[in-house]
Amino acid sequence: MSWLKSARLPALVAFLALVPRLIDLGARPFWLDEVFTLQRASLAPAALVQDSFINHHMPSFFLLLSPLVPLGDPQFWLRLPSAVFGALSVMLVFMIASRIAGRTAGIIAALIIGLSPVALAFSQEARSYTLEMCLILVALYGVTRLALDVPAACGRLWAAPARAGWAAFILGSAAALDVLGDGLPWLVTANIIGLALLPHAPNRRALLRNFALADLIIALACAPFYALMTRYQGQGYIQSIMWIPPLDLSRLWYNLGSVYFMRVADSVTFRFMDVPTPAALVWLIDAGLSAAVLIAAWALRRRPAMLAVLGISFIFLPLMFTVISIWRPILLPRYILWSAAPFAILAGIGGERLLAFFSPRSRMVVVGAAAVLLLTNMAPYYHAETKPRWDIAAHLLAQDVAPGDVVYLYDTGALPILRVYLPPGTQTVVLNDSAGDLDHARQALSQGKRVWAVYGHAGQSGEPKALTHFFARNQALGAPKMVQIAGNRIVIALYTAMPGPVACTVTAPLPGHTGCS
Repeated sequence: MSWLKSARLPALVAFLALVPRLIDLGARPFWLDEVFTLQRASLAPAALVQDSFINHHMPSFFLLLSPLVPLGDPQFWLRLPSAVFGALSVMLVFMIASRIAGRTAGIIAALIIGLSPVALAFSQEARSYTLEMCLILVALYGVTRLALDVPAACGRLWAAPARAGWAAFILGSAAALDVLGDGLPWLVTANIIGLALLPHAPNRRALLRNFALADLIIALACAPFYALMTRYQGQGYIQSIMWIPPLDLSRLWYNLGSVYFMRVADSVTFRFMDVPTPAALVWLIDAGLSAAVLIAAWALRRRPAMLAVLGISFIFLPLMFTVISIWRPILLPRYILWSAAPFAILAGIGGERLLAFFSPRSRMVVVGAAAVLLLTNMAPYYHAETKPRWDIAAHLLAQDVAPGDVVYLYDTGALPILRVYLPPGTQTVVLNDSAGDLDHARQALSQGKRVWAVYGHAGQSGEPKALTHFFARNQALGAPKMVQIAGNRIVIALYTAMPGPVACTVTAPLPGHTGCS
């Protein structure tokens, strides 16, 4: 039972990584993407599969969530698998780094990815990104095993000792592609790594043959599902990402800073959250991570096969998306999330080399201090409003909207979210007339109806001055009779034909907002 003994430490790492992912797991409300998850997972299996393909998604993740819908609070239960897969990803990072450079490197790498705010955020979201990351890391673990013994990798796929490496690569890659099309860049990355391993192969033709055969098996496992998605999808992939704003230096740093450098990202506005973490601490972490990665690259210069595995798997994905984004914006943290893992592994290897300058007694102290710094940096995530408080907005609207009132939404994507959070029996009244625009609101006001203008994003947006523009346009409705603020992102203003003083209710202050005027 030696395998059971060797599994104890990875299992402990996974358990410890799960703890921060379970804290406040169900506290934040759903935003639009997660509401779509809830809607799809609630469908009957056949309808679920069809709806997934129509919206260019694989149905596997939603089928996994489907049995969890009846269990209770969907904010907890539908996010629980993401938390588990996020913790398993940390475990796999530990296993890969330990296999390459020893247990200390594995511990440091696990701390970096385990306490990363962006990895934590995706581990608390009812979407498939941590599952995708976990499966790609299974494949990366397999490629790592192959790179550690390239001569064995040139043998037959099913022959020991390379059998486990090829199996992990094939199964992990195929499963990742059957969860998200975002797994395709990983397959490209893996084949580039295969080409980089050729100079170290005693039989280059055999290694090429094995990668080609592995690709064929992966394609056979995935092609039927992609053929169905192509057949049924409602729109092409390019059209589905047209909302992503153009890439500039600030958005490039937003992506790199959140995924690799531990910034607490605001997923709604493409900016970093305004958190109380001292700037000196943030830059200290940045400097430490950068130094560790550079030291790892230098240390692995004598192990070029392993440097190729980690370097290509880290660099290729963000580089490719950045170049593509010059033509068609596509760079988002969730699309490059899995590349944070090889970055953390490199940092873990570099950190292990740095520890060589300390005495054996001091090393535990240094690792403990680094863990405290990372925890201190991550802690503000739990207090930040990372999701718009549509639950509060729904409560306010249910309390105040009367029959015949008009609800004028800045973002009509909020409608499915409000349907989730409006109390039973209030949906008909609140949403009876809620699909109109400003002209419709103006007409309703002229007919003596009350108009509730609701500002707030349902999903991601890069419009920093949208609130100002929304209420500037609303001057056509006159002065608001009442203003209510739900959290930090949503404003509800009541307009009536009757003049009177303005009332204001603030449930949480908006940044830069001190009250009503």
